[in-house]
Amino acid sequence: MSSSMSLVFCKKNLELYSQSVYDALKEAYPDEQIEIKDCVDMCGTCTDVPFAVRNNALVGGRDPQGLYRKLERGMSFLRAPVLPGTASYREEESERPQVVTAASASDGQ
Repeated sequence: MSSSMSLVFCKKNLELYSQSVYDALKEAYPDEQIEIKDCVDMCGTCTDVPFAVRNNALVGGRDPQGLYRKLERGMSFLRAPVLPGTASYREEESERPQVVTAASASDGQ
């Protein structure tokens, strides 16, 4: 199941710093769309530090490990169980509690 999360890597930054981060995230989240663009309009940043653009916000790290930790922390919700009452939650018929009404309770006696 794909989410509405957007993750984009700069091609030049991949070559300089973040290729290992991209590879690790693609392996950990194969269903997520992780893009590579020639330019993400963060001129200067791409030659300074490893970074990615997540949901139109710059996420950078001191080194590839730092970037990976930040991105992983932000993506951890993708592995979390879906909460009841949310759009993605589908309750199994067998897991639903049986509702006992006054009519059904009197039938069992």
